Amino acid sequence: MEKITSFQIIDMTLSGFKSYNEPTTFTFGNPTAITGGNGRGKSSIADAIAFAITGLPFFGENGIDRLHCDDNNDLSISIRFADGGGAVHQLVRKRRKSTMYITFDGYDIRQKDLTSMFGEKDVFLSIFNPLYFIEELGDKGKHLLERHLPVISHDAILAEMSASSQAALKDKDLLSPDGCLKKLRGEIRSLEESIIYLTGQKDLAEQQAETMQTSYADLRNRLTMLAEEETALKNKQFEDLSIPQMQEQLVDLSGRYSDVAKDDTQMRQQLLETEINHLRQQRAQRMEQAYESKFTATHAETTGMVKLLTEQYRKELTQAKALTIGGDCPTCHRPITEETLPQVQEAFKKVLESIVAQGREGRQQLDEISNMEVKAQETFETFKAQDVATMDAKMDALYAQQEQLANEDSGALDTLRTQIQELTSLLEYGNLSQEEYQRLHTCHNELMDCQGQIATLDRMVKDADINFDSRISETERLIGEKKCKLKEVALYISKRAELLFSTLRMNRVEISLYDVVKSTGEVKDTFRFTYNGRRYDRLSLSEKIRAGMEVSELMKRLTGRNYPVFVDNMESVDDLANVRPTGQIIMAKCVPNAALAVHGKQAVQSQPMAA
Repeated sequence: MEKITSFQIIDMTLSGFKSYNEPTTFTFGNPTAITGGNGRGKSSIADAIAFAITGLPFFGENGIDRLHCDDNNDLSISIRFADGGGAVHQLVRKRRKSTMYITFDGYDIRQKDLTSMFGEKDVFLSIFNPLYFIEELGDKGKHLLERHLPVISHDAILAEMSASSQAALKDKDLLSPDGCLKKLRGEIRSLEESIIYLTGQKDLAEQQAETMQTSYADLRNRLTMLAEEETALKNKQFEDLSIPQMQEQLVDLSGRYSDVAKDDTQMRQQLLETEINHLRQQRAQRMEQAYESKFTATHAETTGMVKLLTEQYRKELTQAKALTIGGDCPTCHRPITEETLPQVQEAFKKVLESIVAQGREGRQQLDEISNMEVKAQETFETFKAQDVATMDAKMDALYAQQEQLANEDSGALDTLRTQIQELTSLLEYGNLSQEEYQRLHTCHNELMDCQGQIATLDRMVKDADINFDSRISETERLIGEKKCKLKEVALYISKRAELLFSTLRMNRVEISLYDVVKSTGEVKDTFRFTYNGRRYDRLSLSEKIRAGMEVSELMKRLTGRNYPVFVDNMESVDDLANVRPTGQIIMAKCVPNAALAVHGKQAVQSQPMAA
């Protein structure tokens, strides 16, 4: 069905409709005045016109059955009207019992065909009934207006903006300005959070550097002291002793010992004693042999790292627990607000989680090293015990053989044997006592431990060598760029809203669908309706009618449809000076105790009805 953009009613015939039992015909003009007392059927004419086109009464309420005449169940409405081109058409709507029949120019049609011609019911009733849009649609009126607002082109919006804004937005994709604005805000928040995090990391790195410098100095001092003590013990060990000379003397004593053992008894005694001394020396060396760990350096390095992480965790946790609204952030030194407190807490949480993860990994490594250390030491002690037991067994056998030679004089051999033993001990311990000899080994192990911790600190300093200032500066630059873009998009949205609102401009009525916050570009939904600056619910009936007439003209302008307007209760309105109706106007006025009369001035010239 073709769209009917304008029409004027020529005449209408009713029967079986409300108080109109028998067929009754009314002729209309432009304007048309309907007069009569209360209950004479003035409003029923408005209901009939609305019902014929939309299937609903003047105010769009449900309940078709109440439109039937009590004495006639065959409802019938026939309207003749002329469209914008002057062609005359006839629309007939009938209802028999619960079945509806509609014909247009003699052809059967359906309600959806009428909707295609005259628009949806809310559009038609908002034009035909001046009070319908405001009093019946409510918030639905906002959505109705939004659907019919014209599309403002991108170029049209830019044309109203400054040259700098045009240059900034010319090539920018603004199919969804609100989405672009939301995306920019999210990116700015993310970058601002990055600055907070980087600032905190920078302060943390500086604090760690100070802590590591202190620890590094302490370790260096201890390393120097241990090295000096080890050097002193090594120097004392063989001070004033000639190792080559003692080795030659030991060879000489061993030769003399062989010469003394002249006869068979002495020879056997000497051989036995030599073997016993050799075994005793081996046993003593084996017994004194201490386990030397292969994991000392690795263990020391890992232990140092865990100690530093533990100190760092305690410090960060103390600072995190002390965070309060109004206080200063320990990392960025900015006041903490209710909005930034979760962000600062989250940043500390990430740092603490990172420290805990590193500490857990370090402790796991220590556990693995300790397990390998225990197993290696157990293996060493097992082999050591086996070696000692083997040597004890051999010496027991040699002692048994010695008992057989007990009566033989071995004084000279004993003397030589004693000298050999003393010289052997001197070659091993030198001038050191047993305690000093053990301390020398302890110093060596502690030196390796210090060197491992120093190596760990060197690696941590190298890993922390990050230029935070340049990263923060670059992030601030990006924030500045995005804020400039956000400002331009916000101005764009504000200008678009301004252009859209211009299409809603009326004489005394103002309608606001939403507000734009110019500082942020945020669009807030709203629906305000005022007349001369006053709220609708505070208007008099005459003011409501005048306001409704302006809205009816607005709907005509937005939808491109110029339909008749039916104004009821005209007795309450002095005039319509502020409203200039652009189409047919039908005015109903109550005249006490008067009979119903329909007066059409300048009646529409009828043309032959279209086939």
